[in-house]
Amino acid sequence: MYCKDIFTKTTMMLSASETERLFSARVLVFGVGGVGGAVVHMLARAGVQNVGVVDFDTIDISNINRQFVANYKNIGKLKVDEIEFQLKSINPDIHIQKYPFKLDEDTINSIDFSSFDYIVDCIDDINAKKLLIKYAYEHKIPILCAMGAGNRYQGIPSFEIAKIEDTSYDKIAKLLRKFCAQEHIKKLQVCYTKQKPMKFDCKIIGSMVYYVVNMASVMCAKVINDIIKA
Repeated sequence: MYCKDIFTKTTMMLSASETERLFSARVLVFGVGGVGGAVVHMLARAGVQNVGVVDFDTIDISNINRQFVANYKNIGKLKVDEIEFQLKSINPDIHIQKYPFKLDEDTINSIDFSSFDYIVDCIDDINAKKLLIKYAYEHKIPILCAMGAGNRYQGIPSFEIAKIEDTSYDKIAKLLRKFCAQEHIKKLQVCYTKQKPMKFDCKIIGSMVYYVVNMASVMCAKVINDIIKA
């Protein structure tokens, strides 16, 4: 089997039960651009065999500087299709469910959440983020949410996992703290940095690959450890 050969250096560190939990885990990732795209790549290489990807977007030339999914040859293609191609190249046995649409109150009902036991939120849109967080809380599905990684390039990236109420220095987290308080949502875990974003004279958010991938690494580590310890 492919899996036996691919994951030898992973499974050598795990017990039989831990390996089984890792291989049988079902992770649903929302947004497979910068952070989310790196997360799904890492999950696949770590040994997760069942992955869902939700993203409506196509690949743009401006994505290449930081998104694992993007290269010069696949500009214009759907990100979920390219992610599937790339993950199958890593592990031909991996099972992938694709949802090529924007998350909103209508499309959320088109997702088979029963097929997954862990959600990773890497959505940029704040309204979609709130919708997903509320759904996960009401249906008791573990969720880990990405906060901001953009407009940062100085220093060494430092991201951490925290409860939403313990966050600071992050605009997205500020909005979500208020939302969670209003909705009585407790114990939301997020990945964020205390490193303040820079300010630029434009509405476009700048992004550096090592900040994006560092955040993805921390998130993937949290997900994998949660799965193994479940």
